[in-house]
Amino acid sequence: MWSSLWSSSTTVAESYAEADAFWYLDPNPEQQAAMMELRSRLQQDTLTVEGHNDDYTLLRFLMAREFNVDKALAMYRDMRAWRLENHVDGLYESDPTGSSYPQIEQLLKVYPHFYFNTDKFGRPVYIELLGRTDANALFATINVDNLIRYHIWTWERYLRCYLPACSAAAGRHICTATVIIDLAGLSLMNFNSATQKLLTTFSKIDQDYYPEHLGTMFVINTPLIFRGVWAAVQPLLQERTRKKIVILGSDYLPTLTQMVPLERLPDIFGGKMRLDPYKSMGPWQQQQQQDAEPA
Repeated sequence: MWSSLWSSSTTVAESYAEADAFWYLDPNPEQQAAMMELRSRLQQDTLTVEGHNDDYTLLRFLMAREFNVDKALAMYRDMRAWRLENHVDGLYESDPTGSSYPQIEQLLKVYPHFYFNTDKFGRPVYIELLGRTDANALFATINVDNLIRYHIWTWERYLRCYLPACSAAAGRHICTATVIIDLAGLSLMNFNSATQKLLTTFSKIDQDYYPEHLGTMFVINTPLIFRGVWAAVQPLLQERTRKKIVILGSDYLPTLTQMVPLERLPDIFGGKMRLDPYKSMGPWQQQQQQDAEPA
C-alpha cells in the first residue's frame, strides 16, 4: 500500500538513460560557455582549488545553480572558504586508512554504511542501513564533531580513491553514485534532536560543498513513519535532488535492478553477491591498498 503512494517515482529509474548518467561528458554550447566564463572568473580572482578546477567539477557547480555563473561562482567561493577553514585539503591523503577514527569498526555496527560494487553505468553504489542505525549507541561511540569530520573524510576518500578507480574500470569519467537507503526496522527511536541536527549538517555539506554527485537514490522498505521523516527532510533538499529520489516499499527489487544488476546487489537485498558486514567492496580496493602503503 505504502509503495503505491509513491508509484510515480519509479519512472525515475525506468527513464534514467546513459545521457542522464553522463550529462557532464557532453555539455551543450551554452553549458560550455558558462564553464569557460566560470573558469576565467575563478582564475582572475585566484579562487581555484587544486583538485577542484577540472571541467567536471565546474560543470557540477554550474548544474547545482542552473548554470547561473554568478551563483555558481559564489557557491565555489563558499566551498573554497569552507575547505580552508576546516583543513580539508590533504585529509584523505594524510590518512587513507582512516586511522584517525579507531572506533570505525564499532561505528559501522551501530550506523551501517558502505559502498558495494557498481551500478549498470559503472558508478559506485553507496548503501546506508538507516533502519538499523542505533542513535544512542552511535553518539556513545563517537561524538558529533568527530562524526562530522569522519563524514568529510569519507567524501574525500570517495573523490580521491573510489571515483578514480571506478572511472578507470568503466573507461570514462565517473563522478556520480547510486545510493540505496534501507529503512527496514525504522522507528522513532532512530531519531532524536541530535540525529536531526546531524542530518541537517550532513545535508548542507553534501549539497553545498560536494554538489551534484548524486545519480539516483533508492529509499527502500519505507514504513508509514517515513511520511513524517520525509516531510522533515524534503525542505532540506533542492528540487533537482528530490527528482532523483525513488521511494519504494518492500517490493523494491524489480525497480532497483533497473539500475543495479542482480549480480552486483548484496544478498541482504535479494542480490547474488555475499555481503561481508559491513565492508565496502568494489574497483577501489586495489587503489586503497596502494594508498595505504608507506611512501
